[in-house]
Amino acid sequence: MKNIFIVTDFSEASQNAGRYGIEMAKYFNANVFLFHAYQVPVQVPESYFVYSTEDVWANVKGQLETEAATINPDKLINVEICGAVGLPVNLITEEATKRESDLIICGMKGMGKTFRRIFGSTTTALSRKSEIPMIVVPENAKFQPPKNIALANDMDPETSSLTYHLLKELGEKFVSKLSVVWVVDEGIDVDKEMRFRPKSFINELKDLDPVLEFPSGSSVIAALDGFIKDHSIDLMAIIPHKHDAFERFITESVTKKMLFHTHIPMLILPQRKKSDMVTEEKEMSSNKTA
Repeated sequence: MKNIFIVTDFSEASQNAGRYGIEMAKYFNANVFLFHAYQVPVQVPESYFVYSTEDVWANVKGQLETEAATINPDKLINVEICGAVGLPVNLITEEATKRESDLIICGMKGMGKTFRRIFGSTTTALSRKSEIPMIVVPENAKFQPPKNIALANDMDPETSSLTYHLLKELGEKFVSKLSVVWVVDEGIDVDKEMRFRPKSFINELKDLDPVLEFPSGSSVIAALDGFIKDHSIDLMAIIPHKHDAFERFITESVTKKMLFHTHIPMLILPQRKKSDMVTEEKEMSSNKTA
């Protein structure tokens, strides 16, 4: 991991995530980009105040410099501040990609008011859109090397082994114990179900010696929460799948609820589908031929 992209809105939750990102960067000797998406205030007719992009950026830059000094007081990590005008979710993905980021880190406030539970936040929207892995850090979670990692996995046959690349890197760096968790309905015959489920991901993660776990319950959220507490999990990984509209709604709903509910950092692994990989390979082959 060479580049870590930390997103901030200057809140306490963002500052906490920034500290988490700095500590993570120390283990990988990675560069850090500290980013803020901002808006230029709308001009009010006959107002005495005139705003310019340069004026707003000067103020934002000052806040970024203060935040960088706060989260990186010993200056052991190279932190580059950056910002851009526009919609946060689009800008974050664009700017992180431009800087060849391997990981995006952002904070997450508590569930709070009903409005937030219904409409979500920039973080939950980003978890759906980003093609770069993310770690979402709850506002009260502190960095600690993830010795126990859980991967919530429904063993989708379309998931490519590339999906697990960063998880493997983290597990190897921290010598983590990995549990692969599949929440099943009560009374289900797990052995029978496993006969029809792909196990290719086990080969990809074999160096971590993953342990398959099958907690049961009608609520996926409750089952995962119970597993986190019972097994002292430090980092929960989840893969929001790319399916049809109905299935995606269900999967993203689980991801969103976990983001608001969990008290430990969550690693969001964008699904790389095997069919997409085949299409990319065909396009590359076609371009070389041309």
